[in-house]
Amino acid sequence: MKITATIAAIAIAAGTMASAETRLKLGHPFDPADPVQTAAETFARVAAEESDGEIDVSVFPSAQLGKTKEMQEGVQQGFVDIVLESVGTLSGFHPVAGVESMPYLFRDGDHYLRVWNGEVGQEVKDMLAKDANFRIFGHLYRGSRELTSNREVNSIDDLSGLKIRVTPIKERLVTWETFGASPTPMSFSELFTALQQGVIDAQENPIATIHKSSFDEVQEYLVLTSHMANGFTFQMNAEKFDGYSPEVQTALIAAADAAAEEYNTYVSENQAKLLAELKERGMIIVEIDREPFRAKAKDVVAQFPAVEDWYLRMSEVK
Repeated sequence: MKITATIAAIAIAAGTMASAETRLKLGHPFDPADPVQTAAETFARVAAEESDGEIDVSVFPSAQLGKTKEMQEGVQQGFVDIVLESVGTLSGFHPVAGVESMPYLFRDGDHYLRVWNGEVGQEVKDMLAKDANFRIFGHLYRGSRELTSNREVNSIDDLSGLKIRVTPIKERLVTWETFGASPTPMSFSELFTALQQGVIDAQENPIATIHKSSFDEVQEYLVLTSHMANGFTFQMNAEKFDGYSPEVQTALIAAADAAAEEYNTYVSENQAKLLAELKERGMIIVEIDREPFRAKAKDVVAQFPAVEDWYLRMSEVK
């Protein structure tokens, strides 16, 4: 009887230990060659180190877990644990998240990080956790988004009729419509083929993504519009995150911060180098007068009343 009881106790303990391991699936839509994959791998490694092996993160690039919105819906429903994407892509779940997609809001990378790591950014993040059930942590600054095109663009007037791929969220669609282009919502995983086949004429992304995705192979011009500064965050189900032990929460936040620091350093140190390499590969770099774009930005913001006050508060952050 004693032996049987001992065996039962061991079995129960073993079962408890096995269930204590936190296995997480992290998805993002970008190619494994993109720096965001390195950030995801750093997150997985540091999470394991900080939790003494309790946290096991599996990374799924290239939209293997679905397109961005599908993955985010999966986070809400519990079958995807983490999505690595921008705050702005959450606007379909809460309108205030769309503030990140407003053109010419952030002055540069330092301003972007001061906003999201500061008081006003935390207010927005707390709102998204409370009202939309998304816990956001870790801010990876991607750099400003630039336009690439197979048609020469020297002014805002040259955008008329330009078929440009945009992330399938309303704020970015409205931005390019207001600028005068003809935007086409499309997932990132479909983008290279669409450019290659001439389905669209242009796209917009940070320089690091343009470089790593080899868009120079299917685009002739790189137009430095710098129309939007955005980044990535680690997005989780807020209720699920709050249910983890303090140790697991601390490890996840530490992992996100480590990935962000590494990624932000990479972007800061390599922007000029990557731009020079794109020029060497044959892209024509176009400097453009941004003031007409900035003037139109006000018209974009006016179409999203839910973000106007947040836009003003963020823009005033020193």
